[in-house]
Amino acid sequence: MEIVLEIVIPVFAILLMGYGARKLHLFKEESAAGLAKFVFNFVIPLFLFRTFATNELPDSIPWGLFFSFYLAVFAVYGLGITVGKVVFGRDLMGATLTGMGCAFGNTVLLGLALGLRAFGDEGAVPMFLILSVHGLILMTGTTILLEAGRNAGSALKDLPLKVLKGMLTNPLIVGLAVGLCYNLAGLHIPKMADDFLRIMQGAVLPCALFAMGSTLAEYGFKGRLGQSIFSVGLKCLLLPALVYVLATYVFHLEQSWALAAVLLAAQPTGVNVYLFAQRYGTAQALASTTIFLSTAFSIFSLPVVLYLFGID
Repeated sequence: MEIVLEIVIPVFAILLMGYGARKLHLFKEESAAGLAKFVFNFVIPLFLFRTFATNELPDSIPWGLFFSFYLAVFAVYGLGITVGKVVFGRDLMGATLTGMGCAFGNTVLLGLALGLRAFGDEGAVPMFLILSVHGLILMTGTTILLEAGRNAGSALKDLPLKVLKGMLTNPLIVGLAVGLCYNLAGLHIPKMADDFLRIMQGAVLPCALFAMGSTLAEYGFKGRLGQSIFSVGLKCLLLPALVYVLATYVFHLEQSWALAAVLLAAQPTGVNVYLFAQRYGTAQALASTTIFLSTAFSIFSLPVVLYLFGID
């Protein structure tokens, strides 16, 4: 319990600080939007570039691990999109962000840190393998769907080109792709450049969380609470349960690998959902409320997951 609280409480405190600053009129709406743009257009792309440029790529593909995690993620993502459209009446962009909120977890800030504390180095390998393609798969897929939704009124023949243009001008996709190419080319980042990237990387979490808390204060919970609770249930309960079943009974992973995958799946909704909502100008209230509620819920749900694993 202490391990979880040491990691989760500071994150929640930054959210509350942004929320309080907006409520007390110490931080304006345009300031939060500007801060989110700074994170999305500059800080996150540099973070993704450094991550993919410096991390060692696996020699062989651990299909069982990937299928255990990502089949569950795709199922929950698809369910979120479907319910978002059919039940909550969202358009494709809003439904896509509903699905992303159900499937995209806070795997780095909470998941990796908590996993290393809980499992040690033994759990590091499967977590890094999952995270090596987490952003690539989910951010790319989300970008394609959002661009398709934004250009829904375009002629069918023009849609692929507009989607491709949107992807190539998305800072997250650019940072990720350039970092991957840099790695595959066998290049190394010079020390001064790496120091610069490390400094910028430190701005990701406090800026994004503070801006998100401020946005939550702006939009509040009205009219979005039911949809957010649905997303939290899928993200924090259904997704880890599906990963557990697949990892344990279908692909028969080693226990340490199965537990690492389940712990990553149990993380609350990640900040990038809010950043995507800000960039595309839709579902900001839903994204911020879902992240806020899922992070609060994780204070209670993550200790239960660790307890079930026999870790305290």
